[in-house]
Parts: sequence; structure tokens; C-alpha cells
Amino acid sequence: MAKTALDLYHKYFRDRQFERLDMFQMINDRFNIQRVLYPGSFVHITPSFIFSDVVYVDNDKQANLFFSKPEVYPFIAQNKVYTQEAHVKFHFSDYRNGFDEVEDHFDLLISQYAGFVGQFCKQYLKNGGLLLANNSHGDAGIAAIDDDYQLIAVFHLRKGKYSISISNLDAYFEPKSSSQITKEYLTKLQKGIGYKKTASVYLFQKIQ
Repeated sequence: MAKTALDLYHKYFRDRQFERLDMFQMINDRFNIQRVLYPGSFVHITPSFIFSDVVYVDNDKQANLFFSKPEVYPFIAQNKVYTQEAHVKFHFSDYRNGFDEVEDHFDLLISQYAGFVGQFCKQYLKNGGLLLANNSHGDAGIAAIDDDYQLIAVFHLRKGKYSISISNLDAYFEPKSSSQITKEYLTKLQKGIGYKKTASVYLFQKIQ
């Protein structure tokens, strides 16, 4: 069991080399990201090292305790790459039930191993804002067939490092099976299906 809040972060992210810092940095280098929303974040505070204004949402009791600990915030200040003050907010909530944030407000919505964030939290994302999603629960697969989103980039993980690609995007999300894939099917399945070409993480833009 982690002895301190920061031990919990190290255990699940830094020690496993799973912070994904380089991926967030690539997004920040290419897009004008001001406000970030991270539902189902657990204690993954790495986005706050890159982005100055991040709202985290989770109903995990360990996460709630983590964000209440004062040592978390100097740690973010020590690791951040920007000059302005870090703004961090945490909602102890199940994101599927809503939480107190302004709609059409965020530039980046992060969905990593937490279910259908891109669907339940779409209203908080600005038009033109970005959804960063993997497909562990099928969230990226649903976004790929959602008229509100357009795939604009993919990330590949090789030898512990992420790279970004914007080429041949039409090749992604072509199912191996000939069955018709619908939002309802993926929601019920609650996991990603097999595709002929895949990436580690997908970046979509909200277009309507």
C-alpha cells in the first residue's frame, strides 16, 4: 500500500513508465490547449505538468484522498514546464452522472481506460476541441463512427516512446469482421474490437 499520495502516483505511473508525458507534450506543441478535462483520471496528474489548467474527475476513493493531500501541488509545481501557476481541480464524482463544469468550455478531453468518456462528457468540449482516447473499452471506436468527431491524428508507442502521425487516417477503424459496427453494439460490448490497422491512442476533433 502506498504510504503517501505521491507514492501512489509513482506506483501506478512513474515507476511503470506510463506517464505519457511525451504524448501530452506533442499535443501541446501542435494545438492551442488552454483547458483540459480528464474524467476517470485516477491519480494520473501528468497532464498538469504540460497543461496549466486541468480538471480531474473520478469516483475512486483513493483518488479523492490523493487530491486532498497538500504534497501533490508542490510536486506539480516542481514538474510543470510552463511559467504560469498550475490550476488543478478535482471532482469526486462518477463522470457518467455529470459534475459542475461549464459546457463547451474545454479544449482537450482525455479518455484513458475509463469507459465512454467521449460520449458522456462530449458536452463539456468546445467545438473544435480535441478528444484523446484509447480503445481499451471501445471509446475510440465509438468516436470513429460518431458524426460529432473526426479523427485527426494517431499515436504509436514503440520502445517506450510515443510518435504522432496524421497520414493514412482512413485506414484506421476498419473492422476485421464484416459485421456492422454500431454505437449500441460497442457500448454493450464495453471493450475494443479488432481492427485491421490500429494505434495506441487516437486524437479526434469535435466538429459539431
